[in-house]
Amino acid sequence: MLHVPSDDDGPDARLTRRVATRLYAEPRLLGETITVNVQNRVVDLAGTVGSMYARITAADLARSTPGVVDVCNRLELARVADVSLLPDEFDAIVARWDEQPDPPGGTEAPGNAAEATGNAAGATGNAAEATGKAAGAESADPAQTFRVGAAITACIAVVLWVVALPELGAAALLIVVPFVATALALRYLARRLSSRSD
Repeated sequence: MLHVPSDDDGPDARLTRRVATRLYAEPRLLGETITVNVQNRVVDLAGTVGSMYARITAADLARSTPGVVDVCNRLELARVADVSLLPDEFDAIVARWDEQPDPPGGTEAPGNAAEATGNAAGATGNAAEATGKAAGAESADPAQTFRVGAAITACIAVVLWVVALPELGAAALLIVVPFVATALALRYLARRLSSRSD
């Protein structure tokens, strides 16, 4: 449902109708409750939508309408789950997961959590060995592997902070702090390994 206030026939009213027409014609926004107001060519979107995808789509359509200077997106997500209208490629892979043939030798589910942790640690070791071989080294330096891991994790933390801060505010710390802690732990392990090998 789209709410468009009826004003005089000034430039803002015409722009309001243009934006509202574009939003109403968009099939991805069917059933969403959006109110469109324009003042001084700035579009104000208000209401409730069912997904983050719908919120972004509405703002993109309004922003790309000729004559719009800026968009104030005050659309709120409904309390229902945020489910995108477009299927995720990862969901398709997971849906076919059981159809994939087992690798030679088969795979068995670990019997307990300790065994699962051991298998995960073994997989990490194999990845480090593969990294060392790809670089042309006989064996990978564990301290260097931890330093590289710390640097990558720190970069991920910075990117997450830049992306999440505008949307989540201070709550973005809940996402970033574990990555920072992991980077610090990896750096600490690298230093300990370096001091032992010296």
